[in-house]
Amino acid sequence: MKIITDNDFDALVVKSDKPVVLDVFTTWCPPCKMLAPIIEGLAEVYAEKINFYKMDLDQSPVVGSKFGIDRIPTVIFLKDGEIVSSFIGLRNEKEIREWIDSALQA
Repeated sequence: MKIITDNDFDALVVKSDKPVVLDVFTTWCPPCKMLAPIIEGLAEVYAEKINFYKMDLDQSPVVGSKFGIDRIPTVIFLKDGEIVSSFIGLRNEKEIREWIDSALQA
């Protein structure tokens, strides 16, 4: 899964022709490390419908500040660069699938 930064956020997320799931993490966050393989697996499942990206909050403070991200992991579902839904913390695959499916309907 591609790691994006403040520099390519607009090009890859705001201007995306598909909805985006953005996994905001840090390298020192244990729940982030546990969540990563779940999100990466779902990225393969939803590859035709959604673009999935990761963003290191420590390396991308502008986007983090713009969206008021102060806890990690934070996972955001965006359409046309606007937040549709988000969650904070570790969730299991079933919960995340349900969250994605609900956000796709929004």
